[in-house]
Amino acid sequence: MRTSAELEELKRICPGAKEMPEGGITFILLPSLKISGQGEVDGLLCPQARDGYPTRLFLSRQIPGRGNNWTPHRILDRSWTSWSWTGVGAELRLAEILANHLGALR
Repeated sequence: MRTSAELEELKRICPGAKEMPEGGITFILLPSLKISGQGEVDGLLCPQARDGYPTRLFLSRQIPGRGNNWTPHRILDRSWTSWSWTGVGAELRLAEILANHLGALR
């Protein structure tokens, strides 16, 4: 379980951030997430292990020329996409998890 302080820190980056549980996982919905040089996309942060990754970041669309091996996913009754990126540990704060995933798209 994440602390409210972690969620508040994440809201400074993405003001609409909110927890969304599904299938035993509490995802963090990140509406209108700003990605450097790419504008805004909706994001869905999974701060725990899923699909063989310690954490994941799903986006509402692919980022052209960034990330490798993009795959589609259906979560919270919505289509998402994510790339192959691992090594971002679940022990980090939510904002750190997000920053590490976004760093892979630079």
